[in-house]
Amino acid sequence: MQIKTILFDFDGTLADTLPASFDAFKYVFKKYDGKEVSIEEIIRLFGPIEDELLRKHLENKGKLDQAIEDYYEQYEKGHDREFEGLEKIQQMLDRFAEMDVNLGIVTGKSRRALTFSLESLGIYDYFDVTIAGDDVKKPKPDKEGIEKCLKLLQNKPSEVLFVGDSESDITAGASAGVKTAAAQWFSTVQTTEFKTTPDVLFTSIPDFCEFIEENRVKKREKKAL
Repeated sequence: MQIKTILFDFDGTLADTLPASFDAFKYVFKKYDGKEVSIEEIIRLFGPIEDELLRKHLENKGKLDQAIEDYYEQYEKGHDREFEGLEKIQQMLDRFAEMDVNLGIVTGKSRRALTFSLESLGIYDYFDVTIAGDDVKKPKPDKEGIEKCLKLLQNKPSEVLFVGDSESDITAGASAGVKTAAAQWFSTVQTTEFKTTPDVLFTSIPDFCEFIEENRVKKREKKAL
């Protein structure tokens, strides 16, 4: 591989924010529909942004606007804790910045949730481009978000690695013609067995960093005058 750009999914890949999202959805479905939902049931609903997911699946339509606000309030409260692996993620991003690798995000999260999480976790400024669920007509597993990044960064598919923890991430990457990496370094991930086989799989952030070091496009050293 000759990697110029790394595109990341967000939840379960760059940050262990899935528990915050699961808890917020559980809270809203319990409060407004009186329904207990499992993590597996929530994962099956993933695809559209949080607002649209609730508009589609919450039964109490008369309270939708308040339910959406409650979701975001609970999601933000879920950041008042210590995040698994955050220090290693920050070190990874610092290392990639030193390598002069382009970094981007393609996520199904809403722009509102993504911006809050990036700022709360102190990693907002690392990324050259971010594509949220609001920015596409077709969410992952469609390739639209990845192709938007390719266009914005002027990359060929062969120069890009897409990293994610879910089947939809790997499917989207394969559909866009980029190399794919499964991230399995957090204790909470969306997919453990993939139907679409990723090109590489990592359970360790340091191992992933070493892989990028070995496969990145290195700028030619300037000739001495």
